Amino acid sequence: MRWFFFILLILAAAILEAGNLLNLIAFSQGQIRPSVLTILLVFFSLRGRPEQAVACSFAVGFAADLAGSVMGPHTICFGLIGSILSQTQGMLTLRRPAYQVAVVLVASLLAALSSQWLALLKTAQQTPVPFTVLAGSALYTAAVAPVLWPLLNLLWKSLIKPRSPRGARDRIGHV
Repeated sequence: MRWFFFILLILAAAILEAGNLLNLIAFSQGQIRPSVLTILLVFFSLRGRPEQAVACSFAVGFAADLAGSVMGPHTICFGLIGSILSQTQGMLTLRRPAYQVAVVLVASLLAALSSQWLALLKTAQQTPVPFTVLAGSALYTAAVAPVLWPLLNLLWKSLIKPRSPRGARDRIGHV
């Protein structure tokens, strides 16, 4: 994988989530908006090799922490969810939009609930985000996933390194 371009992609997504651009398509006074980082989490967890998928998951979680208000919860939760998704690569093929919506919805709900729970434990806040906002954001993220998936498939082709043909090293210099 071309890690430099991957890092640029997730940093751009983190800036998008931290900024106000997503508020243009948000509902309920900007509280319910899609999470591009969650879509990236699911996509890279299911497309990369297992060791790459785990590294990508933790990196996307760290980017989500940078975009959020508390450091740590997203890194842990995204890393665990991405690890679980990477282990199901042979079982889950997300060629159909309905499957993409279902997997992104479950991953988004798990990530939002678990990261909020960890953030509440860490900061001892008394005002958690209402479940309706978390569920609405998860549904919105799942609805946006099939729209972004073809673009991510195009980006994937430029992110992976092409494999050299078997024995190409042996043929070089022995012509």
